[in-house]
This record gives sequence, structure tokens and C-alpha cells, in this order.
Amino acid sequence: MPEYMEPVIERSKHFTRPETKAGGIRANKPGPPYARHTQQILKGNFAAAEGARLSRAGFIPAYPITPQTTIIESIATMIRNGKMDATFINMDSEHSVFAAAMGGAQAGERVFTATSGQGLFYAHEVLHAIAHFRLPMVVCNVGRPSIPWNIWSDQSDSIAQRDTGWVQFYGESGQEVLDSILQGYVLAEELDIPVMVVLDAFYQSHTSENVWVPDQDLVDAFLPEKPVRGTEIDLTHPKSMGGMVSPEHYEDFNYTYWKDINRVEDLTNRIGKAFGDQFGRPYGAIEAINIHPGTKKILITLATITTTARGVVTNHPDVGILKVRLFKPFPRKSIVDLLMTSGIDPETCQLITVDRNFLGDNEGALHQEMRRALYGHQFKLYGIFAGLGGKDIPPVTIQKVIDRKLEDPNEIIWIDNE
Repeated sequence: MPEYMEPVIERSKHFTRPETKAGGIRANKPGPPYARHTQQILKGNFAAAEGARLSRAGFIPAYPITPQTTIIESIATMIRNGKMDATFINMDSEHSVFAAAMGGAQAGERVFTATSGQGLFYAHEVLHAIAHFRLPMVVCNVGRPSIPWNIWSDQSDSIAQRDTGWVQFYGESGQEVLDSILQGYVLAEELDIPVMVVLDAFYQSHTSENVWVPDQDLVDAFLPEKPVRGTEIDLTHPKSMGGMVSPEHYEDFNYTYWKDINRVEDLTNRIGKAFGDQFGRPYGAIEAINIHPGTKKILITLATITTTARGVVTNHPDVGILKVRLFKPFPRKSIVDLLMTSGIDPETCQLITVDRNFLGDNEGALHQEMRRALYGHQFKLYGIFAGLGGKDIPPVTIQKVIDRKLEDPNEIIWIDNE
């Protein structure tokens, strides 16, 4: 049996709506049964492959790179075994992969691929082209760093692409990755903007979890066939794509993009709610955990760090978590609305970003984005670096963050190096 086809654990016959706030199902929890789903034990990479299959992606250009290789291997196996109707092409590099993805999307196909680390860096030029050609697609990036050479978990590769124009979602669990791929296609095809779903290397990509895999007809009702825009390649009506444009037209292209990228946050929340109505697992741009008028510290997290923090804060009724799921464009409205309506005291509550990336600046990217989002508000924001290059972030590290006496918001702390 191929590794991705691990045994089915339970076939759901009854539906019970989970008690979960916007943001998604908790990681590492089997959860309640979902109607018209099959519960399986899947690694995060295989959950991503299932998401591509269920989305009926029809064109898969690919190139292997650790630690994402098993995503495309799983898809290739499903195509060979007749479980997935798609064209799979093994390209000669990640630059070629994304160039082929661009061509497939221009031809009107629903495109999926996956990459990681240096592969994503190598494709940087084409990422800009895909976004600004307004080509909808979903790709997965399994986050790892660059130099010194490393294949373990880090978010520097994907966050380094935040200015390419792609929407970025960060998953906490295999379930969230699968669900975000389905939602990502709805968003991408509504706005004609590409979507990147990011997994933490190994902690998520190679960790087995309980994942509810929905039936195909349930997904088809949520994600219909890819719409035809009339802008696709049509050999009977040739058209030019790309080429040089004047400054006036260049600004017009970017103005229309700007208008649509500003719709992403609200649309993410709307699609996440509709997903909850259809599948029983609601999502949003952010998720609030234990944030209330008595909260004294709020950890701001991306991806799998959240799961560890969830366990630690159960022993701290005055510590909350603000999980950021939509990283790009940054969900400023959702964050400010949460903080302004939660009843926390901005004079006494400390907001603490936990960054698993270093991009050559004083602050991590999450801290930078939070500073921008909170501009004009009186919240106290503190920055922590932790877990770079795959260094483990066990509960004791989260406890150190909580226990640390924070006095100077201008001090950036490397919690592992003290």
C-alpha cells in the first residue's frame, strides 16, 4: 500500500457541529464526526495532495525538493492509479515548474504544484508574473530556510515572497492545510489572484494526524468547475499576453490589482464561514483563543507553534493566543476589531509576536506586520524570535516566553539564545 493511502479509521454516519471559533479545527484532535467524510491518518503532505485531488486540479507541473517531495509523489501515484484525472509533468527546475504553471493557468486549467525553500526562491521571478498576469492557482510551500543550508522548519522562504502579490495562508494542522486548499481555489478564482498555502516542514509535513477527508460530491458543491473568463488561450482567437506597457497602463493594472487585494480579508472570512456551513469546520483570517477582558498577555502565532501554545495556555487563564491564518495581505481589520472589542486593557495587556523567520532586519516579519496593523493604537507590542531553522519550540520555550518580564517594546528577544 502506498504510504499516502494509510488506513481509514472511521467512516462518519452522523454530523455534530464542532464548537470552534473562526480559524479552524484544532491540530492533533480527532474532532467530532463529520457527515460525508472519511477519517484517515495522514501526514500533512498527504493531506495537501488530497486537497489537490478533491479540488480537481487538472495540471500538475512539479520538481522534487525536500521536504515537499511526497506531495507531488502522492499526486503522481493517484494519477497513475486512476484516482485523479490530471496531467502531471516532471519539469527540470522550480523556475520551469512555475513557468509551466503560468502557461497552464493561461490555458484555463486549474493548476496545483508544491515546492520548498530554494525551489521557491528560484521561482521568485515567475511568482511576480503569475500574480500580475492575474492567474488563479493554489500551490503549497513546505517552509524551510536558505543559508546556512537547512531542510528543517522555518518560514523565511515563503515570507520572503510576501511582496510578489500572492495571498498566503499558514496552516496549523493537516486538516487545515487540506481545507485551506479547497478554500484557496474559491478565493483565487473569485479574484484571479494566486494563493500559497504554507506548511511547517516536518512538524506538519511529515507528522501523522487525524484528518477528515470530505467526499468528492461535498467538495464539488462548494468548489464548482473553474470559470471561463474569456481571457484564456484560444487558438481560434489568438491574443497577445505580456509584453511592455506604458507607465499609464502599468499603473492601471496595479490599481485594479490593489482594489481586489483589498477584498481578500473580507472574502477569506466569508469563504471560511461558508466552508463551515458546508463541512462543519468554520475558518477565518484569524482565530482568537482565550482572549477576554482579563487577558494580560497575548501570543501572536503562525502555523504549528500555535498548537504547542494552546496546550501551555490552558494553565494560564490570563494568557491568550491570536493565531494569524491569513498572513498576506495582513488581516489588519480583523485583528484591530478583535483587540478593540475583546475588552482587554491596552495599558496592561502585552502583545507578543513569536517569529520563526529572520529576514535581515531587527524585527521578524510577523512583528513588522503587527506594528503596521496597530499603528495609531496604544497596544504594547513585544517581539520574540524562536524556532528558526527547525529548532524545536517545546512547551518549556512557550513557558519562557510567558514568564519573561517584558519592559521595553523596542527590545527584540531571541528566547533560545539567552
